[in-house]
This record gives sequence, C-alpha cells and structure tokens, in this order.
Amino acid sequence: MGGRYSDEWHRVHMINPRDVVPESIMPGYPWLADNMVDGSDIQTKMQTLRTLGAPYTDAEIEAAPQALEGKTELDALIAYLQGLGTELKTRR
Repeated sequence: MGGRYSDEWHRVHMINPRDVVPESIMPGYPWLADNMVDGSDIQTKMQTLRTLGAPYTDAEIEAAPQALEGKTELDALIAYLQGLGTELKTRR
C-alpha cells in the first residue's frame, strides 16, 4: 500500500474510510487527528530500534523531537504507511 496513495487520501481514509472506499467495513479513527504526538522519548526509542537493526543515523535521531513538534498521531500513522515497503526497495 504505502506510497501508492497520497497523504490526503490516507487522511480521509483514516477519518472516514467510506469517503474513499464506499464498500469499506474498516472503522474510522478520527481521534488520531486530535491526539498530538509526544516526542519526549523518541530518541530513546529510535536508538533502541537502531540497536535492533533499524537504519537510523545520528542526525535523524538528533532531529526527531523537532520533527515531531506539532504532529498528530494521524500524521505519524500516515508517515508510517507511506514508508511501508520502501526499505525493501533500497536494500535489494
């Protein structure tokens, strides 16, 4: 799925799936657009993930708290969805 759809498509789909896929039985998650991301421990999480093999650089870890400022849980979920499968393409 990932980058196949625009950020706006994902935003509408997560808030009310039937707005873009009328036959969808997926529930909506509108509250994700209201919940702000707490980036206070993001650097620790990223360092742990790097230990487990995630390819985070020192610069990415350093910049992460600022990158999350003003972002919602919906923004974070969309970024995750857009990244699905992209690491496989760069590793092959």
